Amino acid sequence: MGGAQAPVPPAPLPPAWRWAGPPLAAGFAAGLTLRRICYALGLKQPRRAPMPVVSVGNLTVGGTGKTPLVAWLARGLLERGRKPAILMRGYGAARPGELNDEARELARLLPQAPVFAHPDRYASALKAHAQGCDVALLDDGFQHWRLARDLDVVLLDATDPLGGGHLLPWGRLREGPAALARAGAVVCTRANLVAPERVAEAQRIATQAAPHAVWAACEHRPARLRRLFGANETQAAEALAGKRVLAACGLGHPEAFYATLERLGAQLAGKLTYPDHFDYARAGWAGLAEAAKRHTAETVVVTGKDAAKLEALEPPGTKLPPLWALEIEARFLEGEGALWARIDEALARPAAT
Repeated sequence: MGGAQAPVPPAPLPPAWRWAGPPLAAGFAAGLTLRRICYALGLKQPRRAPMPVVSVGNLTVGGTGKTPLVAWLARGLLERGRKPAILMRGYGAARPGELNDEARELARLLPQAPVFAHPDRYASALKAHAQGCDVALLDDGFQHWRLARDLDVVLLDATDPLGGGHLLPWGRLREGPAALARAGAVVCTRANLVAPERVAEAQRIATQAAPHAVWAACEHRPARLRRLFGANETQAAEALAGKRVLAACGLGHPEAFYATLERLGAQLAGKLTYPDHFDYARAGWAGLAEAAKRHTAETVVVTGKDAAKLEALEPPGTKLPPLWALEIEARFLEGEGALWARIDEALARPAAT
């Protein structure tokens, strides 16, 4: 693992409003407590799907590298003869039931694993089961209590595992670290981007809160470049070395994307940072084309998540340089076997009828 320190994503509140962070976070904590009490007293009951459910979620908002982990898990289940379905809320989609950028990316990567995007994940599970699926992957489901699950896999981003140490909106925490007690497995993502002692600190946090959970660590490795509107043309990610690149993305953690490009040797001529789940249909190609010209970029590189939205548009004109998506894959550094053993245990439990 490398010792270079990766950039940390910013807190949700802008600097001018940081004074309001503590009272707002206290209100958020009160809402969490009330919700937990409702479930503890049985006032609300999670519903059981007719097949095993494995959740992949986070403690924090912003990008923790969840999509590559969901793809890794779905691919592994397919290789083991299972028929997984991916259940998502579909945040950022035009309307309920439509696929957002992350869902379209997963659907392209895994055409054998149907993706269902709807706030009612139980209804999605019933549809998936009716179509012959035998395991549900609950994407971003750690805080979704309405659907019972057989295993919670929780991701901790090694670059900022506790989201600044404060609850939303003061910090980036959806729940405090004590919530890890519900996890059956904890995976430290981007473990190659920080010094070993940072990974050890994340493991200490996980072990203290969830002593019975499996621990694993992985990196998010650039897999390839895929040409958009280019008839499935691909190149090695290392082909960016020495090129003047305009990097564009709409992510919760954009600096990790830029740092990855720089490690590949790209010369970042410019950065276009859009809000998470940015609607490229409204902006069109003009912004990208103008920025590419202004920065004299040889090529434009986006994430797979951004590519899913851009490819839904009409192809760009000749004023835009070659447009590539950098595709990322998860590769485990430790704990992969133990994680699969825990997943197999969850899948062996009888499902609801």
